[in-house]
Parts: sequence; C-alpha cells; structure tokens
Amino acid sequence: MVKIDQNFPDSEPLTEKQRQIVDAACKLFTEQGYEVTSMDKVAAEANVSKRTVYSYFDSKEHLFCTVMGGMCAGFGEPNSDDIDYSGTLREVLTDCALLILAKVNNPEKLRLMRTVIAEAEQFPLIGETFWNEGPGKMRNELAGYIGKMQDEGLLRKTDPAMAAAHFQGFVTGPFMIQRLFTSSCDWTAEDAINSVGPAVESFLKAYAPD
Repeated sequence: MVKIDQNFPDSEPLTEKQRQIVDAACKLFTEQGYEVTSMDKVAAEANVSKRTVYSYFDSKEHLFCTVMGGMCAGFGEPNSDDIDYSGTLREVLTDCALLILAKVNNPEKLRLMRTVIAEAEQFPLIGETFWNEGPGKMRNELAGYIGKMQDEGLLRKTDPAMAAAHFQGFVTGPFMIQRLFTSSCDWTAEDAINSVGPAVESFLKAYAPD
C-alpha cells in the first residue's frame, strides 16, 4: 500500500450535513474497510451528492482520518476517569476489569479495532490515536494506581506498567483474540462478567507482596 500523510482536522463541531457524511462513512469504513469504500458509496449512504461530500472532505484519506480519529477518541468512553479509586484494591481492580470487558464485548468497538488493525500500516497515526485513547490510556491509568498500591505495601514492587499490562491480559485473555477474528465466541457476555472475579484474584496472587 502507498503511505499517505495524515493530518487530522481541527476539532470544530460538525455541521448537520457533515454529521450525515461522517456517520455514513463510519458505517462503511468499519463494515467494508478502507479500500472497498468509495466516495460514491459514502454519498449514497449519506443520501447526499458526491459533490457535497467533496465540499467538506477533499479526499477519501481526509474523510477516513476524520472518521477514524473521532472513533478512536470515542473508544475511551466510558473512560478510566469514571473509576472511583477510593475503594479497596479489589474493588478498584474489579471496576477496571468491568470497564475493559465492556469495550471487548461491544460489537461496534470490535469493528473499530478490526478496522484500525487492517489500516494501521497505511495510516499509522490512526493506530497511535487508538492506542493512546484506548488500551494505552487504561494501562497508564492502571500503572499509576498500581504504583501507589506498591508504595502502600499492598502489591509487590515491580514495573507498574508491566503489571498493568498483565492485568489487562488476565481480563481480556479468554475473549479478545477470538472476538477480534471471529463473529462469535465460546463464552457469553455473562461468562465474561463472571470471569472478572477469577481474573482479579489471579492478578492479586501474582503480585502479592513479598
């Protein structure tokens, strides 16, 4: 694939017509991919003329970056700022695990992840945005919290970022890969929720104070 320079537009509010186009593009890019989606298809899906699409977005690359940049930023919602870190260690980790699973089990977010993976080589900024607004943001939040728990003697002293990454793995391990690459999963959403307790327990045992 040809590498394309990416520049995200200024984050100004979208007009109603732009929103129609962006919503249509979101649907097509995540369902069909970048290569298959054409400006003609976007115009048809948005019920506007192709000229109207080009009046707001001068190229498919521009539209794709606008759409994916916004979706990647939205991946963090609900975000880690919603977690109450004043609870017990087990309570906080449980809340974090539920937040992570809410994303892994969300069909729209899964489609976004698949699209990002498929286009990351051609649009590396998209991948970086996704990471910074999603898994990377959660890992960094967790690392900060884990570091504090280590200082309080509640967790074993080790690299907080690595410990946070391990926690994410404990939580998503049984579900993430299969959900990304197939349209089904061996476990239900209820099974996923029920796995939170064992995942938290495994992490606490692995990082118990020396």
